[in-house]
Amino acid sequence: MLYKMDLLIMDRALWSVVNIRLKLSDFQLRKSQRKCRKKVESDFHVIVQAAQLDYRREALYQQHKKRFKGFVHNTLGEYLHAGFNRTVFNTMEVGVYDGPKLIGVSFFDLGEQSMASLLALYDEGYAAYSLGRYTMLKEIEFGQKQGYKWYYPGYVLDRPSLFDYKTEIGAMQYYTPSRRWGAYANYRADSSPALALTERTERTVAALEGAGIPYAKRFYPFFSMAYLGIWSHAFLPLPLVIELGIDADGMLVMGFDPVKLELVLGHMHPCPNEHQFLNRDHAEEYDDPTAYLTHLMEFSALSERPESVEEAIDFILHWGQTRALYSPHPTA
Repeated sequence: MLYKMDLLIMDRALWSVVNIRLKLSDFQLRKSQRKCRKKVESDFHVIVQAAQLDYRREALYQQHKKRFKGFVHNTLGEYLHAGFNRTVFNTMEVGVYDGPKLIGVSFFDLGEQSMASLLALYDEGYAAYSLGRYTMLKEIEFGQKQGYKWYYPGYVLDRPSLFDYKTEIGAMQYYTPSRRWGAYANYRADSSPALALTERTERTVAALEGAGIPYAKRFYPFFSMAYLGIWSHAFLPLPLVIELGIDADGMLVMGFDPVKLELVLGHMHPCPNEHQFLNRDHAEEYDDPTAYLTHLMEFSALSERPESVEEAIDFILHWGQTRALYSPHPTA
C-alpha cells in the first residue's frame, strides 16, 4: 500500500506538503557545496552501495529518531521494509566512515529514470561536517553519473520550516495543485489547503464564541486513516477537530473535510481495537492532550449535514439544551 500525504500536523499547526524535485542534468555544484564535499572526503571514507541493515545503522537511527516529527517507525528496519523481510524497492545507501566507524548514512531508492532520497542519519558528534547535506550531494552525483533524470528529495512545507534546507540544494521544481511541475521559485503559500482549512476553522471558533458555545479545539494526526479506503471502519476524517460535548452517541464534533473543505458535524468515539491498525510511535509533542487527539477515532456523520456554520450553530444550541450530557471548557 502506498499513499501520498497532502497535509501534515506538527508544532501545533497544520501544514501543506509541497513535493519537490531536481532536474539532474541542470545541476552544478556551487562553491560552498564543493567546499562541503572536499571537507568530508578529505577526512573520511565514503562508500555508495546497496542498502545495508545492521547494528551500526540502527544505532544511528535510534540516535536521530528523537528529531523526527509526527509518526515515527520504531526501528530502521521497519522504516525501510515496513515490517516485512524484504522490499520491492531498489534501495541504495551513501555511507560515511571515520576509519571503521560509521558516522553518517543516507538511503535512496532507484527507479527507471528517477531517484528518491529517503532518509539521512549522522552521528551528532560530527555535526560540523553537515553530513546530511553532503550525502544529498553524493546521491545527486551518483544519479548524474548513472544517467538518471530526476532527483526527488521528499517534500517541504507551505511555510518556513526545518525542511527548507532541501530547496537550497539547487533549482527545484514543485508539484502544483493542477498536477503539473513548475519552478519552486514561483511557489506561493497564500492559497495552500492547510491555510484555507485553518482559516475556516478559526472563523468557526469565533462564531462559536460569539454564540456562547463552549468548545475544545484539537489537532488529530490520524485523520488520513479515513481516506485510505481499505477499512471497514469509518474513521474520523478531520485534521482539526472542534469538540462540542458528549451525548448518548459519543462526542459531538465539527470541522472541515480537508479534501472538499466542506463542514462536517457528527459523533466520534475511540476505536476499540486501534492497535490492529497502528504500529508506529509518535513524536513527544503528540502526548499533549490539550493540543492533540492521539487515539484512533471512529466517526459517524449526522444524517442531515448543515450547509453553513450558522446552521450548525443553530443545531448545536438546540442539541445543548436537549441532549448534551457534558460540554467542554472553552479553549483559549
